[in-house]
Amino acid sequence: MEKQNNNWNLEKLERQALSSQDFDDFVLNQSGILNYNELIILDVGCSNGFKTEMLFDKYNNIEKIVGIDIDENAINEAKEKFVNNNKYVFELKNIDDLDLKQKYDVICLSYVLQHLRNPKQIVSKLRNLLTDRGVLIIKVPDDSFKLCYPDEENLLNKIFTLYENKIMPKQVTTKYTDRHIGKKVYSYLKETGYNNIKLYHNITNTLNKSLEDRRKLFKSSIYFRTASNKSNVDESVKLEMENFLNKMSEKFEDDNFYYTMSVLYYIAGK
Repeated sequence: MEKQNNNWNLEKLERQALSSQDFDDFVLNQSGILNYNELIILDVGCSNGFKTEMLFDKYNNIEKIVGIDIDENAINEAKEKFVNNNKYVFELKNIDDLDLKQKYDVICLSYVLQHLRNPKQIVSKLRNLLTDRGVLIIKVPDDSFKLCYPDEENLLNKIFTLYENKIMPKQVTTKYTDRHIGKKVYSYLKETGYNNIKLYHNITNTLNKSLEDRRKLFKSSIYFRTASNKSNVDESVKLEMENFLNKMSEKFEDDNFYYTMSVLYYIAGK
């Protein structure tokens, strides 16, 4: 993983954290790790600490929270915000630089694993960083769990294919991204020696949603694939993607249009 100065869309990351907070809390509680005291947490891909604080700050039995990220702007923001809170440590660091001597009770990767060049090797390495009671919690998307109806023009597949082939490979943050990693994580965990593997699905769809909620779902789940603000993408690709996205956006305006997506959560012990 490469360190970078151009930060991710922090607004998008915070919006994602807020929308999934209840289920994130549920998964953390299902792990059983909160039954122990003096817990040490590692949040990989912590960004500016917003989601880290929301998930872990409420628990008095957590002694130390370490957040790492490759986004320098986000880490600087986190350090400034938590400068007087000794419970938190934020570092500009990638997974490859982690000290193997340090052990953690919880290692959390939220929307991180899919961006890594060698996810299976990283999963294996993280096992060596867990305490004997420790758990690894992985949260990942999988575009194959996204479906919609009606879609006479096969728009969803066209959007995903164009993004994966012509846009993702040109961006530093997504050039190794696997948008279908969700179903692969179980085998990564099993083959690298993890135990007590559990899988949870957080399902979101358009059923009985207001127009405003459907628009928000479109923006967070599909529209981020726009290339309009990317200087290294061909203009023809930008125009093609905007055409697809505009057509899909119109579908989300219709009460009778159905769209569903799932986010996958894995819990695994050492």
